[in-house]
Amino acid sequence: MKKRIALLMALTMAFSVTACSGGAQTETKTETETGKAEAEKAGTEKAETENGEAGSEEKIELTMWARASSAENNQTITMDEFNASQDKIHVTVECYGDNYEEVLKLASQSKELPDIFEISGLGNPTSYMEAGLAAPLNDYITDDMREEFNPSAFTKYNIDGQIYAIPHQTRYIRAYYNRDLFEKAGLDPDAFPETLEGMYDAAKAITEAGNGEFYGFGLPIKSGSTWERNVDDIAILSGLTGPFGFDYTQGKFDFAKQKPIIEYFAKLYEEGLMMPGAESLDIEVIRANFIAGKIGIYFDGSWMVNGYNNEIEGGDVTNWDVAPVPIFEGTERAKDYLMLESGHCIAATSEHPAEAFEAINYLYHNIYSAPARKDASMVAPSLSLIDSVNAEINSTEAVKALKGSVGLTTGTENLSSFVVTPHSVLTLEGDDRNTVYPLLVINSGEVNMDEELSKLSERYNSALEKAVAEGLLKQEDLKPEGFDYYTR
Repeated sequence: MKKRIALLMALTMAFSVTACSGGAQTETKTETETGKAEAEKAGTEKAETENGEAGSEEKIELTMWARASSAENNQTITMDEFNASQDKIHVTVECYGDNYEEVLKLASQSKELPDIFEISGLGNPTSYMEAGLAAPLNDYITDDMREEFNPSAFTKYNIDGQIYAIPHQTRYIRAYYNRDLFEKAGLDPDAFPETLEGMYDAAKAITEAGNGEFYGFGLPIKSGSTWERNVDDIAILSGLTGPFGFDYTQGKFDFAKQKPIIEYFAKLYEEGLMMPGAESLDIEVIRANFIAGKIGIYFDGSWMVNGYNNEIEGGDVTNWDVAPVPIFEGTERAKDYLMLESGHCIAATSEHPAEAFEAINYLYHNIYSAPARKDASMVAPSLSLIDSVNAEINSTEAVKALKGSVGLTTGTENLSSFVVTPHSVLTLEGDDRNTVYPLLVINSGEVNMDEELSKLSERYNSALEKAVAEGLLKQEDLKPEGFDYYTR
């Protein structure tokens, strides 16, 4: 706690300097107004004109819409700090929670969008850009910014060379494990397995040590996102496919390439190395059992480090840790799977686009540090697309002392996103991947896996052809020239 307080003091000092800067501007303005009065008294017409203009300046008022359900969120905290840091722009953040997308759609139809709107959680965020509701940001993105940001920042919402938003949320997958259960199984908690074979051995040892009280691995088969977290991430790290079995080297879906990974999880299931009832468990149940010390290992998103440390009851006392996801022995490790989310658009109708960009640029640089400057208990690892921000925040003693932060921030330089994720725009006929994969894991010995994966690829590729014909996807994006999973 002392370390967190020290960080808060340091960050607060930085904030105070910024706030004082705004105060100095206000003081100068007051002196100007005094000068004006003296000039009027002396009858100096020139001074009266110049100071009259300076004295009549008002702040530019901007409105930002956010999806957050509470007014006490990182965006609001950061914009409050931005408002206090200067005296020419004021941003009011309005939060709409679960109604956000509906409210945004209505505003789009009536052409009454706010100056800035968040695109987190929207069913099809690019539809707002393609409809001309958002203003391109290219004129405001400098060469220095392009050097500062991870290159993936400018690909997520790039349409025909025009950038309409820059994501501020980065997500990726990590292995979460219980250090106490590792020790009970005779394993070294400081040496999480780097291979899937090693993880299998660890899961087996933990399950045997648990004797029905705890188990080696947790797989929430009921959750659709399970296969993205588990199978896709391993496939991407192994240079096999992208998300949802799409292979960018071929420009088509090839679920057969993920077969060894499906067989791996089927083996864990068949041998009882998973928590029982996996077929009916969702991710929230897995998380609860992990914190309760019932599961030794499971895969989850980077955001859960902050969740367990600051939000979920029991997370601060359970002896858990984080490590990179392992791959099969002898496999060359490819780039990791970076998922980009959220971001903000400037409405095409905004009368102050330059000022709006100044505000969201401040957000990009401070959304991970501003909350800690307000409350030291909100300190968390930075997952920014700006390397310098990550380096500054993650090198502090307060962050390094957090559970999971070392494993979370290890290897982040190897993260990279995919420009196009074809599965997200397809209209599929028949069972999708999230329906087929559970059956392959649960009934691996009773189904023809090769046949089922071939049929699955056919369904997805048929839908892919229609999407290309309808202009939803471009053929050149599906098979990028010179693409490989190791240098993308």
